[in-house]
Order: sequence, then structure tokens, then C-alpha cells
Amino acid sequence: SSQTYSQGIELACQKEREFVKHSVECTWNLAEAQQKLGSLALHNSESRDQESAQAKTEAAELRWREEEWRRKEEALNQRERQNLWNTDPVSKEVFNKSFINQKRKEIEDEDVSEPLMQKHEQKIRHFGMLSRWDDSQRFLSDHPYLVCEETSRYLMLWCFHLEAEQKRALMEQVAHQAVVMQFIIEIARNCNVDPRGCFRLFFQKAKVREGYFEAFKNELEAFKTRVRIWSQSHGFQTMLLHDLSVNPGLVGELIKLSIFHLLQNTGDLQGPINTDVCSLNSVIQRDEEESKMMDTV
Repeated sequence: SSQTYSQGIELACQKEREFVKHSVECTWNLAEAQQKLGSLALHNSESRDQESAQAKTEAAELRWREEEWRRKEEALNQRERQNLWNTDPVSKEVFNKSFINQKRKEIEDEDVSEPLMQKHEQKIRHFGMLSRWDDSQRFLSDHPYLVCEETSRYLMLWCFHLEAEQKRALMEQVAHQAVVMQFIIEIARNCNVDPRGCFRLFFQKAKVREGYFEAFKNELEAFKTRVRIWSQSHGFQTMLLHDLSVNPGLVGELIKLSIFHLLQNTGDLQGPINTDVCSLNSVIQRDEEESKMMDTV
């Protein structure tokens, strides 16, 4: 059913948001430490020696934490690829119940955001189509209420939907903006400030300082790769093949991909899902709208 399709995409979206959250935190903090260290290196006074030594220690620790996170992430990916995305109703029900019990308060909080998504969906989609830093900053300046977790969730969910529809170029465009939003949110969390008050800081640093841009670019490429891996997983293709009404045009390509990945012994992705993260109905119903939006931006 279309519900299974929606749950599958939301499953991957929920897991990816956790990946991005930790990854962004590591990469941005490391860029901050390296920037501080570079600034201190310009001063040779003895009074700076202690501060410089502390900055070096912090940078080394953050670099280790980033490497440790990458190792854990890769180990998790490998473990998940050994498991099938189980579409059996009984096991899926047990799995979802265990997740819901752990995340009940989060679900209740997220439900509050639904009216925001319904009211500002067109603006969020417009932001997703912007490609220039200045345009994005100007748009958020005009619509600061869009700088929030709900926008990040919507954009990431949209990426998975676009990739499932084989709209690769559009997925990569929206992915850029999804990662932008997540970086802003994580910067705000680290600084303990409202995200609406610090998005200019992200654009300022990402545009002019090489270390920050590299952190953003690396995370963007990693995000796009994970979206592609998920959409090519045998479990997702099997789910669509069992529900041809979702997108009949994909059947031929999915059969080819299924055969290829079976030969390559590719596994599937598995993870907890909050099926109420955000509404996918309006996204699914607008298959042709994305191309038109690209032409107008």
C-alpha cells in the first residue's frame, strides 16, 4: 500500500536525520577549532602559548571524535546491510511498538508542527529550490520562521521521495538545502541560541572560510551518497515491486537494479521510524511540480 511506501521513506529519513545531526556537530566543531588554532598561530607572544596549546588539544580531541563517529557510522551501515528491511507485518508491528514507546513524547511534540508544514509548505519547497548562498540567506531573512527542525525534516523527506522517483538532479538540489538547514540548527544548538538568530553566521562562515565550506561540502556529499544507497537497497525495491500502484513506471528499472544488487550481495537498511514525522501526502501528489519550480527559480 501507499502507507508502506510512506513508512519506508520516513524510516530512512528518520535514520538519516540522526546521522546528519551527529556528523554536522563533529565537522563544524572541528572547523571552529581549526579556525581558532589558525588565528592563534598568527600571534607569537608568550601570552598566547597556553591558549594555543589548549586549542591544539581541543582540535585533536574533536578530530578523534569525528573519526570515531565515522567508524561507528560505517560499522552501523555494515551491520544494517546484513539485515533485511523486514516487511513482515508481525515483526514490523513489534519493531514499531518498541520505537513508539521510546519516542512517545517526541511524537507528541512533532504533531504540533503539522499546521506549520501545511501553512508554509510552498515556501519550504521554494527554499529547497534555491542554489545560491545569498538567495538562501535573503529568503530566510524574509521568512525566519522557516529556520526550524520541521523544515529540516521536510527537506530530507523530500530528498528520499525524489530519489525514489529517480529524480536525481532535483534530489541533489534539495539535499543541498536540507544540509544547509541542518547545519544552521546544529550551530544554534551548540551555541544554545534560537536558530532564527544565527543562520546569518552559518552563511558568513561557509562563504568566506575554507574550513567551514569543506565541512559543509563533505557532509553534503555523504548525505547524497546515503540517500542513493538507501534507494538502491534490495529491500526498498522489493517493497515497491510488491506495491506497483505506487509508481508503475519504476518497475522495469527496479527489476534490473534488484538483479544487480542481488549479485553484489547488497543488504538493506533498517532502523526505527516515527510514522508521524511529517505528512508525505502532498509530496507524493506533486510528481510534476518540482521540474516547474526549477524553471522559475
